[in-house]
Amino acid sequence: MQNQDLSALRQLTAENYVASGGPAGRTTTREELLAETEAFFGETTRIDSWSLKAMTDLDLGTVAVCAYDWAERGQHAGQAFELAGAATDVLVRRGTGWVHQAHHVTLQHPQAAS
Repeated sequence: MQNQDLSALRQLTAENYVASGGPAGRTTTREELLAETEAFFGETTRIDSWSLKAMTDLDLGTVAVCAYDWAERGQHAGQAFELAGAATDVLVRRGTGWVHQAHHVTLQHPQAAS
């Protein structure tokens, strides 16, 4: 994502991929992910930093589950953005590699000033 490489995202995402949560708070398919990502990149997007921490993974042989905290910031269509939250990914072994099968994000909302 940080390199805005849509072809890599297409290659790494399973055909029957599903995601839920995130900024829109809805479920999306692989085709929706790719279309929305292409539109996002096409609107003068710059990702300045992207990080993950506190990653836990469970390798079950042909399936792996990863849970982690994530954060990113940058600029989209002239507006600064900063997002953070917790995510869970399910990866499935295909041939000699892995594809992204499912993704769930819970956004961390900034604390209101008291």
